[in-house]
Amino acid sequence: MDFNKNFGIGTDIETIKRFQKLDRTNDKIFLEKIFTKKELDYCFSKDNVAQHLASRYSAKEAIIKALGNIEIHGVDYKKLEIFKSKEGVPKVRNKEIDASIKISMSHCKDKAIAFAIAIRK
Repeated sequence: MDFNKNFGIGTDIETIKRFQKLDRTNDKIFLEKIFTKKELDYCFSKDNVAQHLASRYSAKEAIIKALGNIEIHGVDYKKLEIFKSKEGVPKVRNKEIDASIKISMSHCKDKAIAFAIAIRK
């Protein structure tokens, strides 16, 4: 296995404030371009919607960067679905992408950050 062609990393940081005024109805076009229905249902069920949207957006950006490192380009955000396992660990459901992806997400008062590793299958 050629390590440089089969292993990619990516990171992203987002300002939570950027997501605070998003409304599920008024910003439907943007939200549905980036997030799956399950992700939107999850985020909008939480008290701090912006924090959850920012974290998932950051994760998707980090994943796209990691995939780019292994020559997988043009990935649609909606082919990546961020969810929590029953143990509360963030996971990625990827549709039609030939890579195994692991993520880590975190946030503080005003920022959300994510780190991703992609390994070509």
